[in-house]
Amino acid sequence: MSFNISGQEMMGDNVRPLLRKCGEGVRLYPLCKLARPEVIELDDYCRVRDFVFMWGGMGIRIGKYTDMQPHVVIWGGGETIIGDYVSVAVGTVILSAVYSHTEGLRMVDGLPEGTTHALYGRIVIENDVYVGANSTLMPNITIGEGAIIGAGSFVNKDLEPWGIYVGSPARKIGVRPKLKV
Repeated sequence: MSFNISGQEMMGDNVRPLLRKCGEGVRLYPLCKLARPEVIELDDYCRVRDFVFMWGGMGIRIGKYTDMQPHVVIWGGGETIIGDYVSVAVGTVILSAVYSHTEGLRMVDGLPEGTTHALYGRIVIENDVYVGANSTLMPNITIGEGAIIGAGSFVNKDLEPWGIYVGSPARKIGVRPKLKV
C-alpha cells in the first residue's frame, strides 16, 4: 500500500483506520499528521494535538493517557517508544536517527543509495515522564520513569528515573518524588 504523505488521509481522524493500533478514546486533532501510520500504535486515551508530525520509521508506540502537544516532531526513521502518562510539550523534537559524518558522505535526505548514511536508533521514554517545551531528544537514549526534562534541554544520553534535568546537554539538578498513586 502506498501513501501520499501530503494527503488528507494522513491527518486527524482520517488516519485512524490506517494505524497499526488505535486504542479506546484516542484523540487525534484535525491538523496532526502521521506518516507511515501502519507502524504507529496509539494506546488508550492518548492525545495527538494539532501540528504534531510523526514519521513512523521503524515504529512508534505511544502509551495510555500520553499527551503530544502542538508542534512536536518525531522524526528519523528509527524506533520511538513512549510510555503511559507522558507529556511531551510544545515544540519538542524526538530524533530516532542522525547522519553519520565519518564516511565522507553527504548528509541530505533523498539522495541515491550509497551517497549518504543514516544511523538509525531507538528512543525509549518510560512512564510518567515530562518533557519540557522545545527540548531535543537524540537517538539511542532511554528516559527513565518519572524523569522531568526542563524546557529547551538537549538530551543525548540516558536519564535516570525520577531525576530532574535541564540544559544543553541536559544535566541532573534534582530528584522528583516518586508518585503516590
